Amino acid sequence: MSLLFNSEGYFCEGEVGKNWQFDMKLGRIILTNHQLLLIKKTNISLTEIGTSVDKFNEGFKIPLLKINKVSQIKKGKIFVVEVETTDAYLFSITMADYKNSGKTKSIELTELINGGILKSF
Repeated sequence: MSLLFNSEGYFCEGEVGKNWQFDMKLGRIILTNHQLLLIKKTNISLTEIGTSVDKFNEGFKIPLLKINKVSQIKKGKIFVVEVETTDAYLFSITMADYKNSGKTKSIELTELINGGILKSF
């Protein structure tokens, strides 16, 4: 399994609303030649004082063979990659943050997923 894409970003199941920062989960977006992984990031407290570490929890595993359609769209000020699966689930992904709209990474991810889908057939 080879790594094609790895970035921190936001994702959710379904479409993105206006308050995307609150609707979406922060995590890691990982694309391999077999699947798209959306892994949630959480902060856990190690002591009562409030020391925390970042922990990554399993989110969604989407095999490339189960992806029906991938498109990049602009929602308000951010760019979103929408992934539709063959069983009619929709996932929204963005690498936007307070500094940029996520356009470059959204284009890259869309192209890599589409290329991965073609190679998996």
